[in-house]
Amino acid sequence: MKKKGYPKRDEFCVCKIVKIHPNSAFAELVEYEGKTGMIHVSEVASRWVRNIREFLKEGNYAVCKVIRVEGDNISLSVKRVHKEQQTSKLNEFNREKRSEKMLELTAKSLKKSLDDAYKEVGYDLQENFGSLNKAFEVAVKNPDLLKRKGINNPWLDAIVDIAKKNYSEKVHEVKAELELVCYGPDGVQIIKQVLAETIKGKDVEIRYISTPKYMLVGRGKNYKEIHKMINDLAEQITKEINKHKGACQFKMVENK
Repeated sequence: MKKKGYPKRDEFCVCKIVKIHPNSAFAELVEYEGKTGMIHVSEVASRWVRNIREFLKEGNYAVCKVIRVEGDNISLSVKRVHKEQQTSKLNEFNREKRSEKMLELTAKSLKKSLDDAYKEVGYDLQENFGSLNKAFEVAVKNPDLLKRKGINNPWLDAIVDIAKKNYSEKVHEVKAELELVCYGPDGVQIIKQVLAETIKGKDVEIRYISTPKYMLVGRGKNYKEIHKMINDLAEQITKEINKHKGACQFKMVENK
């Protein structure tokens, strides 16, 4: 998923930890190509951090809050992200990844690349509708609005065609209810990292219900495949939480 320019102050971003120093960590802002931010040790956790590597690991993903943007210098915080904000951001990120795939299919139908799609229409869709996901929803419900916003053929017809194909087919929703507990002062941070890492790149949402309950939600056209995926992810989360001396229980919520 690509966004133009720089993130704004107080924006939540999905980040990949790329380098760790004793008093800071550097993270790639996944949505902003080529942009890297710094997480000072004081912004890692709400308690005193003796070893930053207890909380952050290179290659792991985290939802960060942008606390300052000065030119190319972007300051990030992990500790200022609450559970609900993390869950909301991960859900938004996964919706945008699905929509980006639809944009890629649109581009292929016109014998163009995803980069072409972003340059010719993708960034305009984000600017006009706030997100690719919203733009594709509008393409189904009110395609004339896309035209009024300056989206013209051949992109207009191709976007509407792909949107209708993806939204018109029956989609099954499968849920797993999780109860997560991780003992220790950094337990909340461990839960955040495990959830973020497990669903990264998956067509899945995590809904925060109330401590300690979460809902893992997957959607797809093949019920058996999506059921297996959600079950496998829940088992994976259970194993990871157990490794950190925590506890996890889950049950599948049948809603075919």
